[in-house]
Amino acid sequence: MRVPISWLREYAAIPADTEAIADRLAMLGFPVAGVEKRPAISGVVTGRIAEIEKHPNADRLQVARVDVGAPEPLIIATAATNVAAGQTIAVATVGAQLPELRIERRTMRGVVSDGMMISADELALPAEWFEDGILQLDPGTPLGADVVELFGLGSDSLDVEITANRPDATSVIGLARELAASYGVPLQPPTLRDAYDATEPQGEAPQVVLESGDCHRFVAQRFDDVRVQPAPAWMRIRLALAGQRPINNLVDVSNYVMLETGQPLHFYDAVRIHGGTLIVRSARDGETIVTLDGTTRSLSPLALVIADDTAPLGLAGLMGSASSEVTAATSAIVVEAANFSGARVRRMSTALGLRTEASARHEKSPAPALTDFGAARAAQLLTELGATAYAPHAFGAEIATPEAITLPLRDIERLLGLAIPRERVMKHLEALGCLVRAAGPEALAVTAPPWRRDLTIPADLIEEAARIEGYENIEAVEPSVPPHQISSAAFERERALAHGLDGLGYREILTHSMRGSAQGDAPVEVRNPLSEEQRFLRASLVPGMLEYFAANGAIRIFEIGNVFRREDDGVAERTALGFGFLSSPDRTRPWRDESFLRLLGDCETLLRKITGRAVAASPGAGSEFHPGKSARLTIENRDVGELGCVDPRSSRSFGLNANAYVCLIDVAALPSYAVPHYRPPSRFPSTYRDVALIVRDVVSARDVEGAVAEAAGPLCTGVRVFDEYRGPQVGDGFKSLAVRVTLQRFDATITDEEADAAIAAVLAAAGERFGATIRT
Repeated sequence: MRVPISWLREYAAIPADTEAIADRLAMLGFPVAGVEKRPAISGVVTGRIAEIEKHPNADRLQVARVDVGAPEPLIIATAATNVAAGQTIAVATVGAQLPELRIERRTMRGVVSDGMMISADELALPAEWFEDGILQLDPGTPLGADVVELFGLGSDSLDVEITANRPDATSVIGLARELAASYGVPLQPPTLRDAYDATEPQGEAPQVVLESGDCHRFVAQRFDDVRVQPAPAWMRIRLALAGQRPINNLVDVSNYVMLETGQPLHFYDAVRIHGGTLIVRSARDGETIVTLDGTTRSLSPLALVIADDTAPLGLAGLMGSASSEVTAATSAIVVEAANFSGARVRRMSTALGLRTEASARHEKSPAPALTDFGAARAAQLLTELGATAYAPHAFGAEIATPEAITLPLRDIERLLGLAIPRERVMKHLEALGCLVRAAGPEALAVTAPPWRRDLTIPADLIEEAARIEGYENIEAVEPSVPPHQISSAAFERERALAHGLDGLGYREILTHSMRGSAQGDAPVEVRNPLSEEQRFLRASLVPGMLEYFAANGAIRIFEIGNVFRREDDGVAERTALGFGFLSSPDRTRPWRDESFLRLLGDCETLLRKITGRAVAASPGAGSEFHPGKSARLTIENRDVGELGCVDPRSSRSFGLNANAYVCLIDVAALPSYAVPHYRPPSRFPSTYRDVALIVRDVVSARDVEGAVAEAAGPLCTGVRVFDEYRGPQVGDGFKSLAVRVTLQRFDATITDEEADAAIAAVLAAAGERFGATIRT
């Protein structure tokens, strides 16, 4: 949510330091994702065009006398075409500093100009959101006022993240209340009054029928004498600073109230409601609606609509229809302030692929009490713009007063480790809108405000007191942990893996365990997903790692997390380790994949450190990998994982331009650590023999090494394949492996005869097992 700090300051006297406000919001549980800095602007004041006439020496210029509240008016030459006598505008005086310009006195075709009339663009506002030319201010604006200070153009804007359990904070007033409580200053919300003084004409009172239980409360209010025109300048500028495009006074009032109070509104043209009754119902299968964005949408009963007696007029909590849209000819409107089921709005939004500022708030299930507050604030603003308001009509559930929660004061220190005096606890909770009274010497009776549906138990109130007191004031104390019978082996194994990968230069990440699409051959679907992007439990760590690569580039990462698979007796949940990196292919040596070998080396180093055993890699892995650049990992003939280059098609689908190399380990399959035993070296010299064996190209070097070591017997102290040759000298389908066999005795010096006998046994075994022949 984008919030101008100047708007927050209207309701609470908070500090001027942007970073301090951002830090305080983060400590309150509302992290700031970004800060939009405003450029330095000075010397811009309000002025009124007293006279304007054509420039005597230029057809395209005009010369105006502008009253800026000074003893003498300013003479300003301009090429703007949207200016006239009597208009109130923004004026940059001589010496003014604009984002990309400093104003100097200059002569334009013989006329000295003492400043410049200002457009929205020159005030660092989106030019396409405002009038083409000079920015028009309201006629009642005081002359000579500093425009930056008057409209809050010098304050930065914050991009605040709001958690799903705090719909009340999706508003400027909600965040201002949090900051006011934290800083210990009073909250000064807008003063509301009954903005109606008449009764509707006979038969024109808005009627609402709630056919669906997913509409909890619906406040409808009629307004006459409405004129569609631009909103006041202060409202248009404030909306622009909050990231909302100004449209007209009615749309702008709707958006303004939503941002200010957190209650989405919708305005209907009263004469376009056939039958005069609004009906909240499920859409009929195949029913269509043209929404305000001009898109024709086909609906199913999943959608919740607001309709009249002929057709849908809007998607509940999402977007209105073009058929009831307010137009320049509108003179009477019906304002809707409603409360819908958050889950219903969320499912409808996902199904239609449509999300709006209104649906983002409805999805969080705000309190029904906000409907009356939002409607009252809209009525106040509309009447200030000249509309005639009639009494609001509420349909659906009544606003229930929350039951008081008994808060034992002794639980505060027990749960927080921080003693907060009774008076401060009461002050904190009252600042957040709670009604607090004594319930004996050791307890408080606290009634949550109607907009805070998340406060239901004493622990919730203790958390609120801790937030306002400041988490930074809670001393960090290591708790005493009593002896227990729960094994820590799994935790210790995961910690050892994490430390091992950290030592190899990998950085730990944490990705979401829910995915939007099914993975594997036995996917686990969530029964009631929060969104379509979280419908399935992950079957692999690879997609999350690819997403991280796409967002953060070529860094070495690892993750330890659970993966899930459907089995006959339920859901199997296993702990997996994934680590890897991005690497571009080496075009100069396509026959040798250095990245694959580097990943394999890291895997061998890690698993030997963790298990004390050697890991064997053999061709073949799962469908996630490139079939020619993957391997199955085993320890003592037991499968423990797989590694390789992720299928390039998968990498490209995530927007990656490089190959992703990933190793996946089944943590539970790793054997326990084998303690190494010391073997004293032989005091006698060793010897070695090199042999070149021609074998079929499907025979692996590792298999050859194992067979040679077994055949050479106890005299063999080492076997290594150190070269491979493929070519015409060995024929198609064959390769030559050069093998070095190291031989040694521990009780005497080995003789040539003994070495020759061992090599003869090796050649015989290789010929019998692999059909190997000696390359000559």
